[in-house]
Amino acid sequence: MEVYTWSNFTKRRNSTKRPGDAGVLHQVRLKEATSIEKPTFVFQSNDMSINYVKAFDHYYFVDDIKSVRQDIIEVSCSMDVGATFKTQIGNYEAFIERSNTHINTLLPDPYVTMLNAEIVQSNAYSALGIFVSGGVYIISVLNDKGSGAGFTSYYATDISNLMALSNYVNSDWGSAASDFLQWLQATFLHTADCIIDCIWVPIALTQISGGSFASMETLKIGVDNVTGVTGYRFTGPAVVSHTISVSVPHMYNDFRKGAPYTIGKMFIPGYGVVDFNPLDFTQDQINVQFDVDITTGDVVCYFKDGSNKIISTYTYNVAVSCPVGKVSANAAGTVGGLLSTVGGVASAIASSGASAVASGVGAAASAINTAAAAVGPTASVHGGKGGRALIESGLDLICSTIAKYTTEPSDLRTTHGLPAMGKAQINTCSGYVKCSGAEVPIAGMESDKQAVNDLLNSGFYYE
Repeated sequence: MEVYTWSNFTKRRNSTKRPGDAGVLHQVRLKEATSIEKPTFVFQSNDMSINYVKAFDHYYFVDDIKSVRQDIIEVSCSMDVGATFKTQIGNYEAFIERSNTHINTLLPDPYVTMLNAEIVQSNAYSALGIFVSGGVYIISVLNDKGSGAGFTSYYATDISNLMALSNYVNSDWGSAASDFLQWLQATFLHTADCIIDCIWVPIALTQISGGSFASMETLKIGVDNVTGVTGYRFTGPAVVSHTISVSVPHMYNDFRKGAPYTIGKMFIPGYGVVDFNPLDFTQDQINVQFDVDITTGDVVCYFKDGSNKIISTYTYNVAVSCPVGKVSANAAGTVGGLLSTVGGVASAIASSGASAVASGVGAAASAINTAAAAVGPTASVHGGKGGRALIESGLDLICSTIAKYTTEPSDLRTTHGLPAMGKAQINTCSGYVKCSGAEVPIAGMESDKQAVNDLLNSGFYYE
């Protein structure tokens, strides 16, 4: 029978490679009781360098060569199923787990190892379009003007007007009274009682649409038009909206762009640092949208991807409470003195006429001062003390990625392939291929079928 042989032919055992030339033709005999899977051929030759054989349209590895006698050798072989069934393997459409050619770079690779080292990359974006360090003061008061709904008004003002208001509410409350009723109003319906709250917010008035507030006017607090104190009274919703487009910096452009290889951190002015998964954002872009209510300091911050799909939401408050102080006497003592004294004043007015008003005013003042001295003044504040540390930490939106150094995935390409996880015809591949659940239809014995499927499922080289 005809047998072709090769000497010094090199190939991997788990490969479909075939010799590139026709080989040396021999006329040989089969040893008695041999098999097609592990045949032994008897050659009339002394060539001990033979290492690959083709016979019966099958390819064989040479396992052993024995010299039987002069010019006679026995060549023991085992079938190379990869080369023998290469055509059937190549035509088979398989589910490919790993490949040298069909790869998906976003699929995690368990063969890649994280190293104990990392690199930080950051981009900074000014948030001055929404926040400013100077800020503005918002005073909420009771009056009959309102701010679009109800009888609470919001005024926006600056530090100089706030100081003027402070001087006003801490002045001699009754010194400007021209008659008893003004004195009574100034003393017991004091301006400070109608101040609900005062906050500082890091927003500029120029960022608010003009339709949200009236022209600058004198503050009206309670029934009092506070001379020398001005501000902008809000007449409608005072919400500032601003979006900043942020690019996510990356060390990698494959599956390592996401956790656990890379994590993202964003510093949000007025809030702090939050974590995010970079793979959540298409086109490596985060649209950070701020909606701020200037009258309360409430902020809603949205993280959106490149298609403006909301990925995450953060709610917080950037307002800093500014205590509005006053001095108040014990209510029970004051009211008791007031009622009794005013009763006396009323009687004096009824019986003695206007001339008694002056003495009635003096009696009321004396009674109040006595009661106040007896119980002692107590300090009270509207609101609580707050801090602006996060705003002072910076007004830049800072996007950072912290990436772990790893072994290089491409180094695995020729030896282990890279993740594919998809269907493909094997003859469209080259180099390393690993299949899952392969069942190649071949015209061979059951042991041949099993050997071929084992070859594909354990990883092989299509060459």
